[in-house]
Amino acid sequence: MQAGQRGMVCGGPESMRSASRSVPFGRYSRDERGQALVVVALAVTVLLAAVALGVDWGYGLTQRRLTQNAADSATAAVGKYLATSVVLINGSPGFGVSQENAWCVARTYVARNPSTIGPADFTLQFGSSGPTTVWTTAAAPAGDTCPATGTATQIPSNTIYLRVETSVAFRPLLAGVIGRSQITASASARARLSGTGVPLSGPVWPMVRHYDPTEYDTRMSCPGGNCDFTQVAPMTFWSPNASNVVYGNFKGLVDMSRYSSRYSPTAAQQLVTKWDQSGSAQAPPPGGPTNLLADHSGNCGGTWDTAGGEDPQNQDKQCSIPNWFYYAFRGAVSLTSTWTALPANQEAPSALGTRSICSTPPDPSPSCPTSTIGDWVETAGGNVGQNMSDNMKARIGLDGTWIEGRSNQVVLRGPNSGNQYGKALTILVYLWDCAESFSSSAPAGSQWSLIMPSHSGTDCSQLTASGNSPTPDRVHLFTAASFTFYEGLVSTQAIQGFWGGAFGDPASCQTCALNPLANTAYLVPDD
Repeated sequence: MQAGQRGMVCGGPESMRSASRSVPFGRYSRDERGQALVVVALAVTVLLAAVALGVDWGYGLTQRRLTQNAADSATAAVGKYLATSVVLINGSPGFGVSQENAWCVARTYVARNPSTIGPADFTLQFGSSGPTTVWTTAAAPAGDTCPATGTATQIPSNTIYLRVETSVAFRPLLAGVIGRSQITASASARARLSGTGVPLSGPVWPMVRHYDPTEYDTRMSCPGGNCDFTQVAPMTFWSPNASNVVYGNFKGLVDMSRYSSRYSPTAAQQLVTKWDQSGSAQAPPPGGPTNLLADHSGNCGGTWDTAGGEDPQNQDKQCSIPNWFYYAFRGAVSLTSTWTALPANQEAPSALGTRSICSTPPDPSPSCPTSTIGDWVETAGGNVGQNMSDNMKARIGLDGTWIEGRSNQVVLRGPNSGNQYGKALTILVYLWDCAESFSSSAPAGSQWSLIMPSHSGTDCSQLTASGNSPTPDRVHLFTAASFTFYEGLVSTQAIQGFWGGAFGDPASCQTCALNPLANTAYLVPDD
């Protein structure tokens, strides 16, 4: 009994109490492990949400940057498009392109800068001048089809700003959490239009034209205020019988060779600031090889000396002048040269005296205050269209630009009717005011004589194609203007195009009024 009692004591209440204390310990350990799983699950959820938020944020910033690129690109492109399309509408600057064509330009550049999910949606607006800018949303072509056909909506003539807004919608990873199925990334850009002076650099052809101030008031105006390219007839820049081009055997061609073609056999440099040394055998680079250019006239024997002067009486017209049409003259002529130190054997040019055209010249016209400055370029006889048109067209095709809304149009009237306009190339054209004739039999030192018009013996700028005046042998460069030539408007019968089209340097003027010769566009903050 005592033994049993001891067993009971060993397995009794105390033992039971000991056992009861050990059971909850194991159960508590299992409970703690369950709580950790909950904490980890919550942490993973928060972490995934943070990652998704970070991805959405970064993706949104990427879409924002891409839409901004599209807005900047389209705004700059439309700005240049409008700046090079300024014409006169009833005497005031306006635009020779339609809202629909400008919209097509914007769409082209928006499409070239797509977001990761495709091209952005966009709107194009035109902003007016004045203390309060009034915005006009551009009309899109029917069916959003480019090039635009059908209705042509005129751009407000008081436009000095343009603005492009772009946007793209995307689905975020946290769409269900934030309760939105899409987020929109958007951007905008603004450009300012301004007039500038004609840039006196760039392509130059061996071709000049007599200055007539009335051309800038009449031939660049839009009939009835309608400046749709399909309705405005191009102006004739040159034809073999044009009264403002033809002066005897001189029909607009000039010989920009290093040496005069009149003094032969005595070498005398022309009164030209810098002859073309880009591939000249007469002036090779220091220590470098002679780099003659390929002959695109077919009359130079395989290579071409860009300084000219192969045979002033014949080969300049057959070889050098056509090649200057193809390559463009890469020397330099100047409106401000003084010629105080003359080249050897060269006679001083005549003083021009008072010229009536100085009262209303275009800028620049630096020879008006002082009639002894400006380059003199010797003329060449011959038909521009017959001898030069092929190389002129080849140059336009090589370096020209396809102009939205015009290049695809067909010329409706005039000597080049039925042709497609094709590519365009804006060329700097030098305009002359006075001329001299040369006589090899005259006494030494006075072989050049200023030509005076038969109806006026005091104003050399009033020379006309009619009358008994001598044929000009060299002409004085008075000013310069830009002219835009088109492939389809160059033929042996006539060369046509439009004054203006030059894109100027924004630094020259940022608030000038638009003009029909040269303008610019630059991005400004979009408030």
